[in-house]
Amino acid sequence: MRKYMLKVSYLMTICCLMAGYTIADAAKSNDNFTVRFRENTLVVTSTQMEEARIYSMQGKLLQKERGKFVEFELDRGTYRLFAKVNGETVTRRIELR
Repeated sequence: MRKYMLKVSYLMTICCLMAGYTIADAAKSNDNFTVRFRENTLVVTSTQMEEARIYSMQGKLLQKERGKFVEFELDRGTYRLFAKVNGETVTRRIELR
């Protein structure tokens, strides 16, 4: 019986640790990161955003902005957006037609 209780306690400890990791991971989620268009302006917002950068598809840095609300004026074409949100870099491919 003692061995059974010991195994159950190990199993419960592992389950609690995994649940704590899952909750902590959900807290770092980037769900509040939004990218919107307003005419020829790309608007990027997030409460946890530190900076956002827009690159051409050839890899040339076009503009870098800091803050929780960033606007980029873009021409037609394809771009690459990098934003540092909640300690992680989030990337989006932006295409204006």
